[in-house]
Amino acid sequence: MVSEKKARGLMKKALKKDETEEINKLLLEFPSLIDTFEELDLYSWLDLDQATIAGVGVMEDELAGAVRAEDVIKSVIVDFRKNTTEIEIYSILDRLERQGYIQRRGVGWVLTAKGAEVCDSTLAEISNR
Repeated sequence: MVSEKKARGLMKKALKKDETEEINKLLLEFPSLIDTFEELDLYSWLDLDQATIAGVGVMEDELAGAVRAEDVIKSVIVDFRKNTTEIEIYSILDRLERQGYIQRRGVGWVLTAKGAEVCDSTLAEISNR
């Protein structure tokens, strides 16, 4: 495990070389780097709720089924570049379930029709920018 200071140096090198795998690894360990490096904040317009819904949708497609919280967390940090914590994502998942955007299935979550609409519009907005 490296210190956050060393992680910043490693991130600078990874960004210069465009090493996606290293960038993603560092982000999972130090999500706060997103706030440190402007070039990592690709979706500043995207709020954490939208990113979480989109994360469930992306991972649901990728895994072809219910998505565990750990996979949602990874997607929110890596795919949507949000500086967040596990606790925050668990809280958001709980709230989104109560609001009808996602539903519990087994040990994970899936999008409802309402959540799929938000996910689709979010991903469309990303591809249009």
